[in-house]
Amino acid sequence: MKKILYIIVFTFLGYSFQSCDLETDPTNAAAEDVVFDNAVNAEKVLNGTWAYMMETFYTYANPGWASLFRTSDAMGNDIAMQPNKYGFYAQYSYTATISTSSGTVQNIWAIAYKTIDNMNHLITKIDGVPGDATLKARVKSQAYALRGYMYLNLATYFAGNYKDNLNERCVPIYLTPTNRNTEGNPRETVEKVYKQAEDDLLEAYKGIGSYSNGSSKHKINKSIISGILARLYLQTESWVEAEKYAKEAETPYKWMAQTDYLGGFNDQNNPEWIWGHGQTADQSNASYNFHYLDVSSSSSYYYSFMADPYFKDLFDENDIRTQLFEWDATRFQGGLMYKKFRFKSDQTGDIVMMRKAEMVLIEAETLAGQNKLPEAIAKLNELRAQRGANQPDLSALSKDQLTEVILIERRKELFGEGFSLYDIKRKKKSVIRKEVPSSTTVVVGGKTLNVQGHTILKFPDGKDFTADSPYYIFAIPASETQNNPNLNK
Repeated sequence: MKKILYIIVFTFLGYSFQSCDLETDPTNAAAEDVVFDNAVNAEKVLNGTWAYMMETFYTYANPGWASLFRTSDAMGNDIAMQPNKYGFYAQYSYTATISTSSGTVQNIWAIAYKTIDNMNHLITKIDGVPGDATLKARVKSQAYALRGYMYLNLATYFAGNYKDNLNERCVPIYLTPTNRNTEGNPRETVEKVYKQAEDDLLEAYKGIGSYSNGSSKHKINKSIISGILARLYLQTESWVEAEKYAKEAETPYKWMAQTDYLGGFNDQNNPEWIWGHGQTADQSNASYNFHYLDVSSSSSYYYSFMADPYFKDLFDENDIRTQLFEWDATRFQGGLMYKKFRFKSDQTGDIVMMRKAEMVLIEAETLAGQNKLPEAIAKLNELRAQRGANQPDLSALSKDQLTEVILIERRKELFGEGFSLYDIKRKKKSVIRKEVPSSTTVVVGGKTLNVQGHTILKFPDGKDFTADSPYYIFAIPASETQNNPNLNK
């Protein structure tokens, strides 16, 4: 724990990210009294930590915090991967996250706890620094939000679902800054970690005020905090609260035009994006995620996130999203491309983290959970209308049946955005992958191709996929276990 948690507080000076103040040139030797000399310098800790989260990665297979989103989707139903493709195949086959020495779990754990530690510095120190009171209140609220976001994700992936695992051990909680001599804390229960995340997010919500982040969509505002709270309450099945915060998150944002759905999901200026991480040609480490997501650009190295051919069957022909499907007859012959993500012309791609569509789907699910079925159907149809999709009569469905329809819509709408394992775990479902018969072919440009589908159809132990499997829970890194003797006390 001492090695994992220790951070020299970042001072980021002299390098700006777009117009967002995301400075990423650390002078680690800067004294703490300089970093917290005034509110403006203290804010740079927040900005620099965000840049560290998103732009720092240790291997190409783990490109920053967004690698968590790629991992979640690789472990789900709808992305079909091949063993000869670099990156995320170990996650797809459930061998990466179960291993205590996995680069994936080490990367996610390190980023989460280093971010938490920097936020602890801000939360405990910013009240005492000189500077504008409004700026200090906003930075402190953003620090609470980012700490709460990290604890929510740690609880989501390093433990089982909330409802059935309240008293199970989860992860340690730290609320004050650490250093090399800090003794590691024991793991707290799932319930306590969720409660800490909730407390942090509510504190952030209370203090953030009416701050507008403008075009800097990485900077946390009230809508983003509301959206994270909506996710938390969705997981705890607190339906009323989840509906409330999802509505607050999405209401200020507009729907994109139908044709914009075909634009590559690479631009944070999209009106649906509530939270995102921008990129420029000279600062674009996070864009490396597109080498996995982008399956149609010739410049994409790996194009490994191909779609399960059965995924296409979920869409109707009027849906604008069906236009993203195309059989690959060149690089990966017989694979089904879903061309949702594409590099910009300068080989960058902004990272989407929260959209209006997700929040509307949370509203639909929570309304169904409250047995307000007509209202839930109306919310679902609000999204479907934006995509040009059919709106069949769902009035005869039960609450559970309607919820299943909404969950399928989440798969269709949020493909590649990091929610596959998230939904499987919180709803206590099993991964479902169907084998494509070897005789299945498709004709493209006069050429007959064998259709390529899932290549992993069982867990590593040879057993069938099941619900609530230990393979869905991320292992705590061995380095943490070795350095924190209190972990299992």
